[in-house]
Amino acid sequence: MNFFETRRFFLFGMRFFFGMWLLYVGLVKWVVFKPANFTGMIVGEFDKTWSPHALNVALAWVILIAEPVLASLILWGRKARLVWTLVSLLMFMLTIGQTIMMKPDVIANWQYTVLTLACAALSGPRGPGRKE
Repeated sequence: MNFFETRRFFLFGMRFFFGMWLLYVGLVKWVVFKPANFTGMIVGEFDKTWSPHALNVALAWVILIAEPVLASLILWGRKARLVWTLVSLLMFMLTIGQTIMMKPDVIANWQYTVLTLACAALSGPRGPGRKE
């Protein structure tokens, strides 16, 4: 397989760039903000909405754990379709969160959702009888 084949090239670039970015934002929450501060911020903001407190706490921890773990899995490159699918679900969760908060910048989250879903779709087998 040629590395410069369009599909492979795109997926490699997305693995590297999106993986590094997601790893960075995930680690910043652990190292700079600290888990207690991040969860406190998320819970404090979402407790002002209709979202239940227990769900807010759980989802804050999902974000904290999922971002660096999924970023590492993207960079590792195994089970690409599964990992990109999980990342697209994370991006959708973040999109719903921005929608609940009525944030106008929710469109950026939609772009990430579409991008990661496209990566999931392109990471699957190319056709009947082909394993990649």
